[in-house]
Amino acid sequence: MDEPEEPCRLPEGLRWYALHTRSRHERKVAAELGRFARVYLPEYRALSRRKDRRQELLRPLFPGYLFVRAALEPALRLQILQAPGVVRLVGVRQRPVPVPDEVVASLELLLAASPDARPRGRWRPGERVQVMSGPLRGVVGVVEHGARGRRIVVAVELLGRAVSASLESGDLAPCLD
Repeated sequence: MDEPEEPCRLPEGLRWYALHTRSRHERKVAAELGRFARVYLPEYRALSRRKDRRQELLRPLFPGYLFVRAALEPALRLQILQAPGVVRLVGVRQRPVPVPDEVVASLELLLAASPDARPRGRWRPGERVQVMSGPLRGVVGVVEHGARGRRIVVAVELLGRAVSASLESGDLAPCLD
């Protein structure tokens, strides 16, 4: 009998990797790598305040970083690292560490479902949960109770960064590791 799949378990195959870019080169790197690999550059809407006008801009959620999905065979790894604007693949001791698929999927869902998503500083320790219903269904993150109500935080631990958004409603379930 097949066991139900755990919501936080990584599937086999291609992996997501965090890629460090030169400052303000995220879009250029995404365009270049997008020619031969799947790239995800999470962005949020922010107001730009100039002296004479205000305008809404798309800004990188994690400045200096983006995600690339690849099977890091040596030739492809070299091609990624040689792309203009790429600094390095994020990892430990010069070995890239994959970002769990659930993190990238959760970021995609969170940014699509929550217009107030924005960057947040370093996260506080909390229980990892998955939203089981509502517009954020499938998002895996950490629940935070703040002065403005309940928020869910999706943390990319490898980068030491997080994103938070308002949690309208929904049933939360513990995320099994």
